[in-house]
Amino acid sequence: MLIRTAVLVLSTFLTFTAQPLSAHAYSKVGSSDHANGQVSAYSARTSETTKVLASLHPIGLIAASLVPQGQLDVLVPPGVSPHDFSLRPSDIDRLQEADIIVWSGPAVEPYLAGFARRWPDKTWIAMSDYQQFASINDPHYWLSSQVTLQVHSTLAQALGKNSDDFQRQVARAHDYSEQVLAPVKHRGFFVYHRAYDHWVHDYGLKQVGNFTLTPEQKPGGRTIQLMREQLRQGDVACVFREPEYSPALVVKVVGNLPVKHGELDPLGSHIALSKDGYPYFLRDLADRAVNCLKEEQ
Repeated sequence: MLIRTAVLVLSTFLTFTAQPLSAHAYSKVGSSDHANGQVSAYSARTSETTKVLASLHPIGLIAASLVPQGQLDVLVPPGVSPHDFSLRPSDIDRLQEADIIVWSGPAVEPYLAGFARRWPDKTWIAMSDYQQFASINDPHYWLSSQVTLQVHSTLAQALGKNSDDFQRQVARAHDYSEQVLAPVKHRGFFVYHRAYDHWVHDYGLKQVGNFTLTPEQKPGGRTIQLMREQLRQGDVACVFREPEYSPALVVKVVGNLPVKHGELDPLGSHIALSKDGYPYFLRDLADRAVNCLKEEQ
């Protein structure tokens, strides 16, 4: 119900606040535009020739519902974490060639912040500008369905396209996730790193802890011992690793404790860019969580 309500409110909000764009314009989104949901046309260019660069694969999943493959590029390759990424000269060329750049924001991608200031003539759509809850300090904004819906609507406007079908698909994926996750909401789990707070909030899940705040910060011996004590208490049904990182840390902490192991990928790297890629990503995330969290019969 939350996402269906968000879809309705978002549609009404855009009707009253957003300046409509012709099909032959794209938009520059500035800080004041983010504040009131408006975008302003600044160049005559058809949506058929506009080049869109998504900084990360999950953002590419969002953009792919609007942008043909020949016009869509993804900066960080699938399977590569933004935490480990650094720009090469060829990547800077790809940034220069793009008309619209959709990115998470400076917290996850500080290497793009300087280019956003240097090239204000391009459209920069930062997901961080649409954050819903100040209490959630997690820059993985694509795991918030509400943030995703707003970013998609902004991109659709910039391209002179319609966001309604995507919003319906996301609402259905949310309903599915809510249904399958409901029986395991009380089951505690550990995640590899602090990437799922928006998703956990959306579905009221019981995330007990994480092995590391960020992949760059490995826990010390004292922290590992505290995590093992927490796992021994029996309140954790599953521990989730991530495909981008070695499972060594998870194995070291869990040892021979009787805890199930699963895998979650906050980047959806195994999912192909397609019109329904993002809704599939939401369903796949829910299915993977349920498979590990469900009680054995």
